[in-house]
Amino acid sequence: MSRSGEGLGARSVSAFLWGGGGAFLRLFMQMGAQIVLARLLGPAQYGLFAMSVVVMSFSAFFSDVGVAYGLIQRKQVDSTHIRFVFTLQIMLGLVITGLLAILSGPLAGFFHEPRLEAIILVLAPLALLQAAGAVSLNLLKRELDFKALQIAQTIAYFIGYVCLGIPLALAGAGVWALVAAWATQSLVSLVLMYRATRHPLAPLFRHPDAFSMGHFGGTVLLTNLTNWLIGNIDRTVVARTLSSVSIGLYANAYNLVNTPSNTILSFMQPVLYSACAKMQDDPQRIRKAYLLLMAGIALVVMPVFVSMAAVSNTLVLALYGQHWAQANVVLRPIALAMPIALLWGITTPVLWNTGRATLEFKLQLPLAGLWLLGALVAVQFSLAALAWTVLGLFVLRTLVFTVLAIHQIGLPLTECARALRGGVALSLLTGFAAWGTDQFLAELLPGNQARLAAIIAVCGLTVTLALRALPGMLTLDLSSLLVSGLQRLPARAARLAGWLLAPQLRHAHGK
Repeated sequence: MSRSGEGLGARSVSAFLWGGGGAFLRLFMQMGAQIVLARLLGPAQYGLFAMSVVVMSFSAFFSDVGVAYGLIQRKQVDSTHIRFVFTLQIMLGLVITGLLAILSGPLAGFFHEPRLEAIILVLAPLALLQAAGAVSLNLLKRELDFKALQIAQTIAYFIGYVCLGIPLALAGAGVWALVAAWATQSLVSLVLMYRATRHPLAPLFRHPDAFSMGHFGGTVLLTNLTNWLIGNIDRTVVARTLSSVSIGLYANAYNLVNTPSNTILSFMQPVLYSACAKMQDDPQRIRKAYLLLMAGIALVVMPVFVSMAAVSNTLVLALYGQHWAQANVVLRPIALAMPIALLWGITTPVLWNTGRATLEFKLQLPLAGLWLLGALVAVQFSLAALAWTVLGLFVLRTLVFTVLAIHQIGLPLTECARALRGGVALSLLTGFAAWGTDQFLAELLPGNQARLAAIIAVCGLTVTLALRALPGMLTLDLSSLLVSGLQRLPARAARLAGWLLAPQLRHAHGK
């Protein structure tokens, strides 16, 4: 059967499983590499790199103004659309690369960090690489080809950070180990994604759909810019106001929980967006997909982050060592914010495919202003005050957009509560088990790594007992997805997962 003849449901399930499997494989590799690099480099070097990340992530929006993202949204795409978008991407990438080189000095002055100028100069070409790769990236997402996408991104990260970054850090390269790793990852990812798509490269400077693509791209750009402001204002304020050590502590604690959160969102959001784009005239299916992801976030993701928050001090010391001890005050509230941020993240595809993209942008603007004001005030007190302020702002934003999304698709609030209740209950159980174990073993098992291992084991046992003894945590749609996923697992893994989930599946299907 051709790809065009495949059922949307089957392709969406396959994309979700490939996206999830590949994302989690890459996540474990990323977490391992980040921990090793953080221990080798320390807060000051890590903080210097965090400043460059703020600059480059901001410039990335201008090297991809959203037109490439529109390749997912359009119902029909031919070679002329691809050529026109690719040409525009290359032109934008060249302009932004040049601007970064010119402004490297003033940007370093803005952060009161002269060493940043050389780093920005070296990283400036990444704007061109990111712009060039946007077409391949979004074509893969459009086709729900998350197998090729995850393979490309996983290999690129492995070569960049594991094969190059860690050896350079061991050799004493300092912040340049991270710079070289990032640049290598971007180049390898570009090559592998293009190899998977082989899209046309011939330039095309005019297209009859240029206005509609530009209008959509402008909406994407403005929305993404406000999202960037909301996601990076706190780090920008810390980098400009405090020392490189402070931004290192804040950024590393944030990244510890934001990396898995972004990894999850990176496959969940495009799958939902692509699926919703193909069923824009079927709100019932959109409601079903939205509730499915909501239930999945609550049941699978929320317990992990709540448990991390419950033992944040032990977690920081076990993973990073005593030099990073002060990151604990940031980790606890930011860990609690991550599942809330994911619940916000799945509202975007719903709003964009129901004609409310502009409204999302309009609502984001005052929230961005509030975020800036809150960060400027809170940082005057402490990093902990800033982190708790960010948690409160995440809660506010998620509430606003969730209410808007469920109203747009006609979804009762009671259905959302039903989707969340199992995960919330499991999160409370695992969080309490983690905290209790940490407190009980504080004197008996003083080694942080050993205590963390015991906490993980207890949390795993708690989840197992809860799933076996407390039926009703799974919604019907989530259980159906899991049944489909079990059929794709190796026989031994399928039997183990089937035994674990059997009471939940029987309850969900009324057996």
